[in-house]
Amino acid sequence: MKRLFATCFVLTAICYAAWTANTAITWAADGGGDAAALQTDNALQLALKNKDAKAVGALLDQQFTWTNEAGQTLMSTQFLRNVAAGTAVGDTQYADVKARDYGQLAIVTGIGKRTEHPGTFFARIWVKRAAGWLLLTHQDTAILANNSPTPQAPAAGKGAATAPDCENPCRTIPYMPKTTGQKEVARAYQDVEMAVTSHDPKTWADHVADEFVGIGRRYTGTPDTKAGRVGQIGIVSNKVILPKMLWGEAFVFGDAAILIADHQPVGEPPYHVIRVWVKRDGRWQLFHRQETTIKGTPPARDKQE
Repeated sequence: MKRLFATCFVLTAICYAAWTANTAITWAADGGGDAAALQTDNALQLALKNKDAKAVGALLDQQFTWTNEAGQTLMSTQFLRNVAAGTAVGDTQYADVKARDYGQLAIVTGIGKRTEHPGTFFARIWVKRAAGWLLLTHQDTAILANNSPTPQAPAAGKGAATAPDCENPCRTIPYMPKTTGQKEVARAYQDVEMAVTSHDPKTWADHVADEFVGIGRRYTGTPDTKAGRVGQIGIVSNKVILPKMLWGEAFVFGDAAILIADHQPVGEPPYHVIRVWVKRDGRWQLFHRQETTIKGTPPARDKQE
């Protein structure tokens, strides 16, 4: 049985200063990992700072998307225009950068800070192709100010006293997986959602990795953890209504995968979400979930099915 060789990498203060000085970043590692993935992320940050669209373009996967904190998802052509114009990242400076290596997939996360702005939580998903490590997707989620009256919403928010049957996404989703891996990931996702609505923390925990991090669309700086979510799911009085999935697509890379989707909560704007998985102990386990509200989109008014 393959075991995950995942390790966290922390960007030190010295590295942060080096980045702002437009020199190469170095990484301090707790253990093993794929140094090439981290070097590629380093190269991306420097190319973005230098507005070097050609260098950035060479690091993007054919399926690349970049979702900013407003929920706008850009493909490579428009994103590279923004890079050349210097508007792709603005005056963003990165801190608290960490990375995990899952074989053919690596995830880099951290905080993007801007002047007079609470900042964003970002995640970059790198995938190993024949040409090397390429950026599949980047997602920003705004960090709300400490005095914000709206705390982070859990993966499934409180609903009416009697929740309707969870057809979408528990039993059906608007996505037709083609490969065995895609089918397994889609099934694992639906098992997770069904466990939430049926208040089954054991089944939920079986499909969630110990290192799970959840970044909700109303994020105040404290992520969801596996232990925290298990406690919430076990409260039977918390009736939940899961937002419909509008569309979804899974990408599988060996023993790692990502499910990208949009969801539509009732009475709220839709949101974009990435769910990243690792196949461990013979089953797919969720280790990162991140949501970003798609601003400027009217809220849904129909009833949840």
